[in-house]
Amino acid sequence: MKKEETLKEFKNIVAKRNFYVLNDSAKIFLYALIVPLLIGFLFGYVAISISGAFGFSVAANQSVLTELCNQFLWFGVLFSLVSQFCFIGIFFIYNKFNRIQIKACGINFKKTNWRTCVISALIGIVFIFGFIGLINFCFGALFKQIGISTESVFNIPLDTVGWYFICILVMCVIPAICEELIFRGMIFKGLRNHYSSIASILLTGLLFALIHQNIVQFIYPFIMGCVLALVMERTNNLIYPILIHFFSNLTTVTLEFLSNIGVINLNFNITWYFVVICVILAGVTGVLIWLIDKFYFQKHEKVEIENEGEMPTTRTFMWGKFPAFLILGTILSVVLIVMNIVL
Repeated sequence: MKKEETLKEFKNIVAKRNFYVLNDSAKIFLYALIVPLLIGFLFGYVAISISGAFGFSVAANQSVLTELCNQFLWFGVLFSLVSQFCFIGIFFIYNKFNRIQIKACGINFKKTNWRTCVISALIGIVFIFGFIGLINFCFGALFKQIGISTESVFNIPLDTVGWYFICILVMCVIPAICEELIFRGMIFKGLRNHYSSIASILLTGLLFALIHQNIVQFIYPFIMGCVLALVMERTNNLIYPILIHFFSNLTTVTLEFLSNIGVINLNFNITWYFVVICVILAGVTGVLIWLIDKFYFQKHEKVEIENEGEMPTTRTFMWGKFPAFLILGTILSVVLIVMNIVL
């Protein structure tokens, strides 16, 4: 018995760990915030310098970067993917240098249940129909009314079948995988090893909203981030959050495509009864997700994985109950959001 325990301890020392800790979550969030900013700035600076050398110019009141994205669509597509490429790079590089197994993120194809996959897809679709009116139309109109721009630097021209499928890849497949690997696969699992399930879910939703660095895109990512973290908590399988994320984005892209080609009309008059209907729809959607959680996810067998590898000995610098890196990243996110509003 003693020999078996000694052998197990030795394996834990030499093996890569298959779990994340609080310090991992804090560092990963900070990296996910800073690295895309730096790479995006460098990418934009090089592009602007090259375009200037070839005589590309815009009016004094226009952004060179915005014009480059709109006039050279391939450049706009690449620029919109900078953060996603950074996320996937952070995922593999961080795991490599910290000797963490890839499966630590919770992807488990062998224990994936097809019923849960279908339910996850339906949650993603229903979530959009339940919240799009309240968040996109009502809050969108409110932000415009108080003078906060809701326009993006670049919008893919979603008016042909070709661009529709490009959007599915760029706005649905890639973000669903890359963002879930970072936020539910790494950050949530690290937070969950230290905090309660409710605190971890709310924190993950908050960090997911902050990473968008846009006050207009804060409410929706926060709610969605909490739902995705809840599903991750119940199942411990990242496949399901990825599916919810994908079908949520797919529904948004499809609705916009159908609107652009004239099949449906998404131009609504924001009246008091429209707002009431949107609030009711959001409430019904929230209750529906609660019922699915109560009567399905809580009764669904959770994937349990025994921790392997040695607990990291790196000291975590705490400010109160939170890691210093996490607080620093949060402050930086708020500053960037304020700068986006002001500038």
